[in-house]
Amino acid sequence: MATKNLARTIKTTPRFRSSIPRRAQERITARHANGAKATVEYFIEGQRVGARGFDSEGNLESDCGWRDGLRHGTSYRIDIPGRLLSATPYSRGLEHGSARQWGDDGRLLGTYRMHHGTGIDLWWQETWTKPRRRYLAEVHSLHRGVRHGFEWWINEDEVSVYVETHWQAGNAHGIERRWNSKRRLRQGYPKYFVAGQQVTRRQYVKAAASDASLPPFRKAENRPRRIFPPDIARHLGDRRRRADS
Repeated sequence: MATKNLARTIKTTPRFRSSIPRRAQERITARHANGAKATVEYFIEGQRVGARGFDSEGNLESDCGWRDGLRHGTSYRIDIPGRLLSATPYSRGLEHGSARQWGDDGRLLGTYRMHHGTGIDLWWQETWTKPRRRYLAEVHSLHRGVRHGFEWWINEDEVSVYVETHWQAGNAHGIERRWNSKRRLRQGYPKYFVAGQQVTRRQYVKAAASDASLPPFRKAENRPRRIFPPDIARHLGDRRRRADS
């Protein structure tokens, strides 16, 4: 059942096409402190076919279809009432297809493509100073829906990071580094992991010598500046692309 706020979202946002059938019956599963519904699940003949989230004023915040207990269809996030933040397609619980993200003014910030949960999940942000500039803020490498490969959290300059991790089949498998606002390594980092187990630097270097899936330790990489691979670099913001050209 579509609410008044949902109808407004559909009207003002042509890109919104809910995967939840209109004939589905709603069941409120959580409420805000003021009594307003927070989470609503939708059912047809006893089968859950979708879920929506609302803020305390009744504005739609999220919308996604479900099938056989898994996300299926397009998952929407709404940041400002009536404006889409992102649209991410799912097939049986895994991201599949082209995901899109928009800015507050409705312009497209970026898009990426996943194949049954495999690929590189990206997230953009915008600077607060005007003119507002988009920049690539997060990079998550995935395989069949779990983290696999590098993960970076990127600073506004798009040439340095403040978090770097590496994964294999969902387990920490590499070197984890975190930097503070002065771009110095935080206390206790780097940390070293092999197949989900934290090890010493000496143990890690020894393991990496015979395991190509472990990124080698390089002292220079304790500094936050990074040169990203081409499949990441092509998604960087306009200023970074001009700097590299």
